[in-house]
Amino acid sequence: MSEFDPQAQSDPAASSNPQREKGRRRSMLVAAFGTVVEWYDFSIFFYVATILTTEFFGDRTDSLLLTLGVGAAGFLFRPLGAMVFGHLGDRVGRKSALVVSAVLMAIAMLGIAIMPTYDAIGIWAGVGMVFFRCLSGFSVGAEYTGIMVFLMESAGSNRRGLAASWAAANSEVGALLAVGSGAFLAATLSPEAMSSWGWRVLFVLGALLAALMIPLRRMMEETDTFKRLQQAEKSKPALKHSRSPLLIAFLQQPRAILVAFLISSIGSVSYFLNITYVPTYIEEVSDVKNSGSLALGTIAAVVAIVITPFFGIASDRFGRKKTLAVLMAVFILTTIPAYALLGDGNSGVAVFGAAFLAVPAAGWSAVAAAMVPEQFTGTSRFSGMAIGYNVATVLFGGLSPLIATALMSSTGLTLAPAIYATVIVVVAGIPTLILARNMAGRPLAEVDHDKDLVSV
Repeated sequence: MSEFDPQAQSDPAASSNPQREKGRRRSMLVAAFGTVVEWYDFSIFFYVATILTTEFFGDRTDSLLLTLGVGAAGFLFRPLGAMVFGHLGDRVGRKSALVVSAVLMAIAMLGIAIMPTYDAIGIWAGVGMVFFRCLSGFSVGAEYTGIMVFLMESAGSNRRGLAASWAAANSEVGALLAVGSGAFLAATLSPEAMSSWGWRVLFVLGALLAALMIPLRRMMEETDTFKRLQQAEKSKPALKHSRSPLLIAFLQQPRAILVAFLISSIGSVSYFLNITYVPTYIEEVSDVKNSGSLALGTIAAVVAIVITPFFGIASDRFGRKKTLAVLMAVFILTTIPAYALLGDGNSGVAVFGAAFLAVPAAGWSAVAAAMVPEQFTGTSRFSGMAIGYNVATVLFGGLSPLIATALMSSTGLTLAPAIYATVIVVVAGIPTLILARNMAGRPLAEVDHDKDLVSV
């Protein structure tokens, strides 16, 4: 019998074993919680970028750009981590890759928390910051992609959109935790205390959350897809050693990698410019205090968390492509006007602008969480998706705040970030709708189907 027989392996949620079903649900909850830690890690850096600028790079006119560049440097290591962890995830297991990445995340955030400042050790403070940001970027090469893969492979056929949207929603929880913690400390501490040690508390909290994930992830159960891959390799040992999952992805699934890149490009631009970058943007164009801008960022994160599951449900019911098409239209028509509201100077109008920007960004992430892993077969899903997603995140995620700030500085246009985001949505969105395969509601065995394993 084929290892990917649709009649025998159609729905991971259709187990008649209550204990196995309980373990599957527990594993999904643990996996979904992991995105909280990942996005807390990367979000908190940008939320306190103005403080880190002074503490690690001195008070020069170009220091903010330098700090944002360090943040972007962390993203440059994501593809490298993706290649390593993608191979590990497809060969050794989804769970093992996620455990190792949690260990490295904890080390990276703790390292930043205890790093001496520029006044204490000079240029070496900036060097240390770059090292730990790169380590953080390397470690999260497995995170969001691995979690989306795990949730997608563990959910029922008609609920993959909702289940995978947990990853997107919890990424907003991580962002909310970051901006909420930052806003709380900024409001309760003096500016001197916040600059001196308050920001370190934020990174210590992230390190503790990452450390907590280690024992939890060790209790996770592997997905049915990976178990079937293991069984296939036992029957055909040559499959395990003849080709790497990464090579298989490049040779057999280049279209899937391209689609993953295109979808993730829009998701990265929208998330980092419509949600994460909002506090920094408001501080730059409206001269708002740090506590006020972080409060607006909190509002954007709350809105994103609330609406994300509804977009996951919509993608299950109406299809991924139709939902993405509607979101594209909203992006194109509203991003520039919403950014104009942020710079209006009226706090009530700015609140509306921040909240509205978060809606299409959260919606796109929710749909992409299931749609991207559905582009790949089971053999090299982790590897292929990790490359497509993380390369897009480098180019259009970590670099977007830096590019947006540079565009404003060079052109004098305060709406430059909105124009940049709109152009990316149009350029990447149209080919996405043409090339992507729509697997919503299809049995997991059909999505996983790989010709190399059919005869097993």
